Amino acid sequence: MANLVPKVPAEAWLQAARQTLIDEGIDAVKVDRLAKQLGVTRGGFYHHFVDRDELLQRLLRHWQDEVVFVDSGALPGNPAEALEAIDALVEHLMREDGYDPKFDMAVRAWAHASEATAAAVASSDEQRIEALTKIFSALGCRKDEAQVRARVFYFHQIGYYAIGVHESRGLRRQRVPIYIEILCGEQHLAAARAWAAAHQPQVKEKTN
Repeated sequence: MANLVPKVPAEAWLQAARQTLIDEGIDAVKVDRLAKQLGVTRGGFYHHFVDRDELLQRLLRHWQDEVVFVDSGALPGNPAEALEAIDALVEHLMREDGYDPKFDMAVRAWAHASEATAAAVASSDEQRIEALTKIFSALGCRKDEAQVRARVFYFHQIGYYAIGVHESRGLRRQRVPIYIEILCGEQHLAAARAWAAAHQPQVKEKTN
């Protein structure tokens, strides 16, 4: 009896599609090409997916689930937590730990050819900016300023990847304090640090 278990799991097809999207763009994400890359016949594809459209839908969901710009599940509630959130966010983006800028940029390029993808990207942008706005609000910015600073922070970071800036991680780390001061505002950082120092016993007690 023939072995009906597919040789390649669905995750492998998704990862192959993801890498092809990054390297060559959406037009190159085709069943035949992916099968050749994986060293199998295209018949194995249909054990997991109805057709290419389903593969692309799952690839888009994979991007939505896996590419995390800012963790919206643990947003700050006071200036001390906002400082910590900003430091954590910068480190997260610097290390590209949970945020793959190449995949993110590839999906953005795909959005130019797909209304569904464009809508998903727009929704993601809105959620990311909303989370950043809450961080800046907790830092001490008034509502309208928090919204603008969130947009500037986000557009700056996305633009960094879109332009394709090449610099060492060491140089990026060296410039981080200057970026943070410019993006957050020196006065807000000073006020938040003063608040954190004044409430340090309460903050420690809350975390213990």
